[in-house]
Amino acid sequence: MTRNSRTFKIRLSPAGMDLLIDCHCHLIRSTRSLIAWGTTLHVAVVRLDGLAPEDVARDLSRLPAASLMGAEEHHLGAPKGLNAIAARIARRVAASAQLQAVPTQASIYLLALHGALKADRIELRHLFATLSANSAGASRG
Repeated sequence: MTRNSRTFKIRLSPAGMDLLIDCHCHLIRSTRSLIAWGTTLHVAVVRLDGLAPEDVARDLSRLPAASLMGAEEHHLGAPKGLNAIAARIARRVAASAQLQAVPTQASIYLLALHGALKADRIELRHLFATLSANSAGASRG
C-alpha cells in the first residue's frame, strides 16, 4: 500500500503564519468541515492553478513574499502531487514571459494562500468537494 500524501515544509514569518491561519479558518468556515492544514494549502494551490499565468504573474509581483517567508518551519501533510501542481504553475508563469525569473515554490504557496483568503466561499466549497471526491476515489481504486 502506498501513501497518497507526504509532508511539506514551509518556512513562514509571523505574518506568513497569520496568512496560513486566516486562510485555514476561511476554508473551514466556507466548507463547514474540520480539515487538515495541508488540505488548505492543496485547495489554495489548485485554485491558483486555474488562473491565467498573466494574472498569477501580476499577483506575484504585488505579493510581499519576503515579509511572509521566515525562519519558522512548519510541516503540513498534503497530497504528493502538490509539488507538481506548484511547479506547473511556476513553469506556466515563466513561459508567459511575465516575470524575469521562475517563481519559487514557496512564493507559489504564499500567493495561493493569499488568493484563497480572498476567494468566494462558494468557489472554495466547490474546490474542496471536488478534491475530496477525487481523493476518495483514488483511495478506493
